[in-house]
Amino acid sequence: MSLRLKLLLLGLATLVLPWAGCRYAREMESALRQGEVDSLNSLSQTIATSLQGRTDLLYRESAAETGAHAEGVAESTATPATDPDFYRATPYDLEPLTLSAAPLLDGYAEDWPHDPGAWSHFEKDPHHRFALLTGVHERMLYLLLEVHDEHPLFDAPGNNPLEPSSFGDRVWLGFEDPQGEQQQVFIAAAAPGAVIARRIESGEYGRQSARLEPRIRGAWTPTPDGYRLELRVPLSLIGKGFGVLIDDRDTRGALPVSYGTLRADDLHTIGHLILAAPQLNTYLAHFLQPGLRLAVTTPAGRVLARADALAQPTGLGTETPMLERLYRRFIDRPGERTPLIAASPIYDRDHAVEIGQLEVTRSPERWIRLRDRALTHMLNFTLATSAIVVGAILVFAAWLALRLARLRRASESALTGTALVTAFPETAARDELGDVARSFATLLARLQEYTSYLRTLAGKLAHEIRTPLTIVRSSLDNLESEEVPPAARTYLERARQGTERLNGILKAMGAATRVEEAIGSAERVSFDLVPVLASAVAAYRGAFPERQFGFDCAAGEVRMRGAPDLIVQLLDKLIDNAVDFSPTGSTITVRLLPEPHAALLEVDNAGAPLDPELAGRAFESLWQSRPGGDTRPHFGLGLYIVRLIAEFHGGTASATNLPGGAGVRFRVRLAR
Repeated sequence: MSLRLKLLLLGLATLVLPWAGCRYAREMESALRQGEVDSLNSLSQTIATSLQGRTDLLYRESAAETGAHAEGVAESTATPATDPDFYRATPYDLEPLTLSAAPLLDGYAEDWPHDPGAWSHFEKDPHHRFALLTGVHERMLYLLLEVHDEHPLFDAPGNNPLEPSSFGDRVWLGFEDPQGEQQQVFIAAAAPGAVIARRIESGEYGRQSARLEPRIRGAWTPTPDGYRLELRVPLSLIGKGFGVLIDDRDTRGALPVSYGTLRADDLHTIGHLILAAPQLNTYLAHFLQPGLRLAVTTPAGRVLARADALAQPTGLGTETPMLERLYRRFIDRPGERTPLIAASPIYDRDHAVEIGQLEVTRSPERWIRLRDRALTHMLNFTLATSAIVVGAILVFAAWLALRLARLRRASESALTGTALVTAFPETAARDELGDVARSFATLLARLQEYTSYLRTLAGKLAHEIRTPLTIVRSSLDNLESEEVPPAARTYLERARQGTERLNGILKAMGAATRVEEAIGSAERVSFDLVPVLASAVAAYRGAFPERQFGFDCAAGEVRMRGAPDLIVQLLDKLIDNAVDFSPTGSTITVRLLPEPHAALLEVDNAGAPLDPELAGRAFESLWQSRPGGDTRPHFGLGLYIVRLIAEFHGGTASATNLPGGAGVRFRVRLAR
């Protein structure tokens, strides 16, 4: 793993800051939500306390009750404030919906709210049942009655509505009037369509008549399983009690099966008609705020009044920026964006009976917007900080990698060049890399001194050995001219051979020194390599008649820039080595292969293969590997000179075994 990647991974660790920011935002969100809940509970309790005992604000009272309150009459009829049973929900109570518009009296339910929970169901048996939906709009009570009747029956047309033999199915409405008196009207129809209620009144001598009550109107419509009746009743006629009774007959004039929310014997009301006071909506509006909804319900849960500003903007803006929407995806959890609801009971003046309930609902947009703003600012800051830190680390890593690359290139060029370079980069830096560079420079300087000493050692040794060797040789010459025993002649001959070997060593060491000096002072010229090699190979055929020489070159011309004399000397060393290792009569092949930017020179001989472990040392100075029976002096400098000349021409020298162990191939690549 590279240093830059390691530093990048280290820099990415700063992304823990945005993660911690998200965790903090969630904690902040929980705190904001809890604060909103506490605030909502306080608001709910405050409004509920202000409504404690205020039945005049909660429930509609009759005109007689209102007048009695105004005059302080103690003997007036019972009011919600004095009637505990009023707040105890019974199956016969009716809690009308607040309608946004008046339904069309046509006997159909399309104009009514689709709220299955608002229906009241009454049943005598599986064959006698009905459902009732009530609503209030502008001082009018609307009723939608759906009756299950297997045999619907209309009144006989044209007969007296009070003639028992003409009675069909009838619907009775019973209610308390504003004075507290029980009143009853009935709905009878001879055919589907518009209907008007009738009231039974007694005249002189107890004579009864069915008078029209034009204030109560409606429409009667058949249905697949019975009939539907839609009615409108002015609230000014009704006190606090209201009920419905169904008279079901299978034949005209038969005794009816009566059932509903009125007493069957006297048609008196059993349940209450629970309506909100007209001023309740106005009172709730005083506490209304944007993003808030207030609702007052009966103890049974039916809504009396509602003030709704839930969809109004809270002053924090209506548009959600893109970044806020993006950040929401990371911290929003399912079920957290539901509205906040707080409910408080409303008691009577004695705090003994619950007369209603206040429900406060707040939109989640307010605290979500507050959270989103804080989260956006925090994440923007942390992400920008992380990006800056990661960018700075990347820049630092690139700068560090560049400095390390300069050190690497300097070390490679210093170790592989013809001369060691002691001028190292980054030595002026005052950090750890500067210390490393200065250490490398010191090491290279010492290595340069040692290398210079080794390069001059051969010349120094040759100079120092030459004088003693001359003395030894002159002494041997003098001894040979003197009379010495025959046995001593053998030792003289051996001494003579030793001096000759020493003389050969001095010549070889001098040749290596001269080659190095020649390489340092050689001039480069442009020449054709083909005739140079061809001429040299022709000369080798005459110099080594016991060997066969071949020259293989497919190109007519291979031009390069260098020193021809050094190239010939390089080839001389390769041929000398090939002659030494190849058997008599074998063929030595010289091959020239042109390449786009180099010239490849190969010399093949049929000698013994190289040891693979020692092939890399063949071009080192003073290293040799020859058969033990060879008594000729060899000093391991020939292939070393080949390497020096190849490096001078920007190339390399190598040795490999031929396939099947047929010999050795020396390959020299020269830059063109």
